[in-house]
Amino acid sequence: MASFLFFFVSFSLIFMSLRAEGPGTKPSFQWPIQGLDLPGLITSTFGESRKDHFHNGLDISSVFQPVRSLEKGFVLYSRYAEDNPFEEERGSGNIVWIAHNEGYISGYYHLAGSRHENIRNKREVEAGDIVGVSGNTGHSTGGHLHFVLGKDYGKTLLDPLQFLPPIEDKIPPQIANMFIHVGETYTNINDGDNINVSKAFPLTISIIDAGVKNSQRRGIRDVEYIFNGEALKKTSFNSIHFDKGKWKTANGYSFDDLFFKDRYLAGVLNLKTGENIIKVIASDFSGQKSERSFSVNVTRISSGN
Repeated sequence: MASFLFFFVSFSLIFMSLRAEGPGTKPSFQWPIQGLDLPGLITSTFGESRKDHFHNGLDISSVFQPVRSLEKGFVLYSRYAEDNPFEEERGSGNIVWIAHNEGYISGYYHLAGSRHENIRNKREVEAGDIVGVSGNTGHSTGGHLHFVLGKDYGKTLLDPLQFLPPIEDKIPPQIANMFIHVGETYTNINDGDNINVSKAFPLTISIIDAGVKNSQRRGIRDVEYIFNGEALKKTSFNSIHFDKGKWKTANGYSFDDLFFKDRYLAGVLNLKTGENIIKVIASDFSGQKSERSFSVNVTRISSGN
């Protein structure tokens, strides 16, 4: 992701003229894929875990559907396999990037086929112009559009759902399970369980947002942890920015601060003898909230050191 940042910072001076309209105003963008039942097709949201990094965009399940520019802008960059058919295919597959007013940029990944004529023949595109066709190129396990929205030419990446027309979301997040990790193994901890510990261990939480159907397993927008009545950690996945070699949330949390083994990380907690209560509060991208408290009874044992 660092190379992603370098690319856009290097291009920033070229597109400074795009800052001409409405400083400080929040733009109103349109969906890059239209005419489909979008609420049921959003498979992944911004800020989710991708093993060792944040998911930096929004995934819309689709194949061979027109992909449209979310707003008026200039064609910043495109790369297709046809440019170098002997080069190993990159993870993002065929891509197009558009630069918009006020320093916003939008990226469209995993596109199918060849460049659309609007990308081949135009420098400027209008809102709603077709910039490609959704596909399954690159490191993709199924046909979809991976859609990225950035600000300040890539130094900040944004949750696209903040800027797109709202869509239906019926189901609040589900706070499912808590796990304690010891080395490479982990154990599910049920509410009220009795456990023996010798030191602090990572505690992770399984949280999913189903959206409009239970088969959807998406990430959340906000999460907060309260440990034995005291605030432990709170963050939002509205944006990430590049700082000192790492992508971080607005309040400074890196990926490793927030995730462990692909689950949400409450913390590496030093549980006290007796009852411990970990309260989790989660909100999805439409503002629906869920809360759950886990009670754990602890016996401290000697570590043998």
